[in-house]
Amino acid sequence: MKNIHFFLVTIILFTITSCQEDSLTAQEVMNRSIDAHGANLADNAKLDFSFRGIDYSVDRNNGDFVYERRFEKEGKPLVDRLDNNGFSRMINDSLIVLPDSLITRYTASLNSVIYFAQLPYSLDGDAVILEHLGMDQINEEQYHQIKVTFKENGGGEDHEDVFVYWVDAQDFLVDYLAYSYCEDDCGFRFRESVNRRNLDGIIVQDYNNYRSPNTDPILEELDTAFEANQLILLSEIKTEFPEVTIQ
Repeated sequence: MKNIHFFLVTIILFTITSCQEDSLTAQEVMNRSIDAHGANLADNAKLDFSFRGIDYSVDRNNGDFVYERRFEKEGKPLVDRLDNNGFSRMINDSLIVLPDSLITRYTASLNSVIYFAQLPYSLDGDAVILEHLGMDQINEEQYHQIKVTFKENGGGEDHEDVFVYWVDAQDFLVDYLAYSYCEDDCGFRFRESVNRRNLDGIIVQDYNNYRSPNTDPILEELDTAFEANQLILLSEIKTEFPEVTIQ
């Protein structure tokens, strides 16, 4: 009888916990995910890394931020910088005057790399719209499926992009994500997190980047195609040589 009683209590507790997790709102799930990825530390920290041969740095301190990338162009050292005051470019330590069109383009490309390198940081912003699509399963693991869209006001140049995140129901880390985009062309991508590292409490992870052979897939169903090995591996998104300095 004691064994039966223990078994029943265990089932009840598991059911209660599962119901509590299932009833979380999209904002509650995302807040837990942001915390799990170390955003409380990233708010006052510096992250240095390399991506595709270019050196990047993200420096945040009490609401102030500086994003930089450093590389050479035609043998000259070039620094792109984005901070609270806007975007600037320097070549050979000289400030370059750029037209607004290029400022917009370079700002978007720098922001994009930083955005993906520190997901899901910043997904609690005023321009972010979250929707809980329900619980989902990938490779027998349970996930909160969260759809992310953006308001036009404050959502940036790519505010029409749509994202779906699969947030682990146990540790609230982002294991998979899918998104649609329209830049020079339009498309869909599915990413699988790999090579996850915990650097002084801040999570850094790489991704396997897939596309669907279907030209118009349903974004939130790309995980099913992934499980069925129907997606095509396009590239590996690697954040190389990451270093974290807590302020």
